[in-house]
Amino acid sequence: MTISALSNASASSTSGSGNTASRIQQLQKQLRDATRELKEVANGSGDAETKKQQAELLQMRIQMLQSQIEALQNQQNQQAQKQHSPAKAVEAATAQRPAQGGGLGSLLDEYV
Repeated sequence: MTISALSNASASSTSGSGNTASRIQQLQKQLRDATRELKEVANGSGDAETKKQQAELLQMRIQMLQSQIEALQNQQNQQAQKQHSPAKAVEAATAQRPAQGGGLGSLLDEYV
């Protein structure tokens, strides 16, 4: 059960297709599920060694999911910055460009 979930999480993180936001949501759901499983293991019955091993696996899975979510959020932030920076560059270039003559306004000024 835990190993297949680890494989699914790894596959979803390496998938090149899909929306980053939806992948983050999927990983967050897996994170909630893993946290719930960890609580169940801690409160469940069974021998101490088995519970310890299951808890360690779930903790590793939780850490992996948190790392994947963080990486995707960083990727989202970088993409957002790249999308905003070209617009700012165009605005800055437009604002710094001196007014050029030759338009209708300059002709009117010459004849007044």
